[in-house]
Amino acid sequence: MKLDWERGHGPVTGPLNAAAATLTASWVGHLADMPWPTATAVAGAGLIGSHIAGRRKHLTRHTLTMRAAGWLGAGGWSSWAIANGPWDAWTLTTLLAGAIGLGVGIAGAHQAEKNAPAKEAEAQRVEHESKLDAKRQAIATEWTSRILRVTTVQTQIVGVETDPDGNLFTLDGECAAGGANWKSIKRHEEALAADARLPEGCGVEVLPGANRGAFLMTVSTANKLIDDADYPDDCSPLSINDGSPLGIHRDGTVGAPVMRQLSATFVGRRGSGKTNLMNVCLANQARQVDNLSWVIDLNGGGLALAWLHKWHELGRPGRPPIDWVADTPEKALAMAKAALRIAKARKPGYKKREIEANDDKLPVDATVPAITLNNDEIAELFSPKARRDATLREIGDTLIQVQELARAVAVNTINAALRATQDVISEPQILVQSGLKIGMKSDEREMNYLFGWDDRITPEDIPYAGCGAMKVEDSPARPLKVYRIKPEQIARVIKATAHHQPELDELSRKVAGEAYERRWEDTDHLFGLADAPTTPTTDATAPAPPARGRNVTAGWGTADPAPGIKDDLDSADEAVRKLHQSMRETSSHDDNLEQQFMNVVEQGGLTWQPPAVDSPADSDAPTDGRYQHVFRIVEGAGPDGIGPAAIIDAFTRLHPTERTPNATVIGRWLKADDRIHQPKFGRYALLAAPTSLAAPQTEQRQEATTEQHGELLSPAAELIITTQFASTSMLQRKLRIGWELATALMNNLEQLGIVGSNQGGSKARDVLVTPDQLESTLERIRQAGQ
Repeated sequence: MKLDWERGHGPVTGPLNAAAATLTASWVGHLADMPWPTATAVAGAGLIGSHIAGRRKHLTRHTLTMRAAGWLGAGGWSSWAIANGPWDAWTLTTLLAGAIGLGVGIAGAHQAEKNAPAKEAEAQRVEHESKLDAKRQAIATEWTSRILRVTTVQTQIVGVETDPDGNLFTLDGECAAGGANWKSIKRHEEALAADARLPEGCGVEVLPGANRGAFLMTVSTANKLIDDADYPDDCSPLSINDGSPLGIHRDGTVGAPVMRQLSATFVGRRGSGKTNLMNVCLANQARQVDNLSWVIDLNGGGLALAWLHKWHELGRPGRPPIDWVADTPEKALAMAKAALRIAKARKPGYKKREIEANDDKLPVDATVPAITLNNDEIAELFSPKARRDATLREIGDTLIQVQELARAVAVNTINAALRATQDVISEPQILVQSGLKIGMKSDEREMNYLFGWDDRITPEDIPYAGCGAMKVEDSPARPLKVYRIKPEQIARVIKATAHHQPELDELSRKVAGEAYERRWEDTDHLFGLADAPTTPTTDATAPAPPARGRNVTAGWGTADPAPGIKDDLDSADEAVRKLHQSMRETSSHDDNLEQQFMNVVEQGGLTWQPPAVDSPADSDAPTDGRYQHVFRIVEGAGPDGIGPAAIIDAFTRLHPTERTPNATVIGRWLKADDRIHQPKFGRYALLAAPTSLAAPQTEQRQEATTEQHGELLSPAAELIITTQFASTSMLQRKLRIGWELATALMNNLEQLGIVGSNQGGSKARDVLVTPDQLESTLERIRQAGQ
């Protein structure tokens, strides 16, 4: 008899075999007249052997108990049968009952063995959860105290989630009553990270919770931003309606904004990884089966070169990864205009398609793809210097219209620049209309220019090259490690995507016109098959100086501005120079003081003497022409009068070319004039004049004002016509005059038909005279003043 006699038998065959073996052994023992304890001894040995084997196999307690019961039952019955014989009815009945009981026990043991792994796993899970709950509770308690200590906001942590590696946990919390919300905590992210003594590159991110009084706080305890994250090997097809993977956040999640309705602005200093980010966007666009990539890069088409070179090296499979490249201002203008025409044509042309899709936005697919314009180094188009070039200004204006009008019809822009400030991006609409903003590693000032002051992103959050902060629409900016993509990976993307690149739809192709059909003419240099075209210089021995408005970024173009523009700009600068020179020649200065200063310089001594100034014994008011200016200032002050200090200030602003009298002289002049009285101590006002004399005085004042305006009318007109910019504040700055006089000059120029009417606010007026009409206009002003 085997120790593990149950092995291989089920709940039916096992009991039958056991019963038959027991009956046979007992009958043989009875016939051989064996002592009845023999059966008990054999059963005991079987029990011991079965238990040892079961323990080695890690059988359940239920199975071990069932086996022990079977051996004991068999040994007891066999002892009775040996002593009294097995063939009476009672003995056989008890054997059958024992067999049935054994079958039930075996069935239960099998079920217990089947369920044993699940029960063991559940037990381990419960044990792990108990330990984890203790850990979570400790984290919740610690951070509840920390939040209160740092932010003074009372919170309750209702959930803690941890990642398998233990390098990150997320707190689900609620603010106590009193009006605090997630923003109340978010502004203290940096302080919370410092209080927790988190390592460099780790931090705290606070996001909105389930309701306005709840928050989610992600705490990273391992630095996931320090190492490069390669662009994924997965090159499977994407849609522009899917997320575009750009990199990983600090919590390990993928930053993948949906670009269907987003224009984007990327900002970063040189070496921060901005160009790499643009290449990651191009890789995503290549994978999108419903999107076409267009590129504007006036720096020799540099952004597109790696893609087109690799495509050519691979034998030009399928369609090119970039559908159109503009590397000159002329090509960029043609592309921008084509994009605007497409946007305007798609609105009515695909209205039926929108209605059938029950959508107010154009559904895109391979037959009607989206278009993304990737504009690298947009300072070449939008800096103040670039805006002075007529062609570049037209390109920029057209792209702004595309950004404003084309979202619904799936024509969007991605713009990259060195900075977000107005010296690089002079058009605020670019940032305002960008739903996606990414700022690569930079200082806090640059981050605030891009995101505003409420996001609280700091350079410590993005300390490494390739790191940036990403803001999608109104969500808070979050740290991001941008994927690293190299030429080898670019080649892999091209191989995987070349044969599913879409073609421009027929409607869009038609309105894009000849410029689109001829877009690949004279582009061998983009594929590395020819040298890049250059513009010959005017001097064979020395290169021509760069055109005005150039060199915003390194190596930007060499073409001259449009014909006539440079001459107009130079004429404007010359006019301003002449005005400043004229003002310097007529400005107030003290020859005696200048001579004494020169003597000190020449002799090396300190022989300075006080300069000559007005004194109480100065010339009388009737013989000093400056008194007329002082009188008009007092006259305009009204019945309450004006003091000497205010008179001096007004005199300096209104008559900067004349020497300002001191307060003592002004007081003596006014006290000697019978038309002046003092309504209050230290203030001077004009006595009320008879009604009959009011008209002559008004006429005299009007004549004086006209005379004063006439002195500056011609310079003002020359300045406005040459610069083609009519602004009152500009006249103030350039002519160094007060606001009242500048406004009067502008009104006079409007009456002469030189500028248009006031547009309201501080907007510049329209200039109605072209630069080639300057001389005739100045002659007309001189004749009008005679």
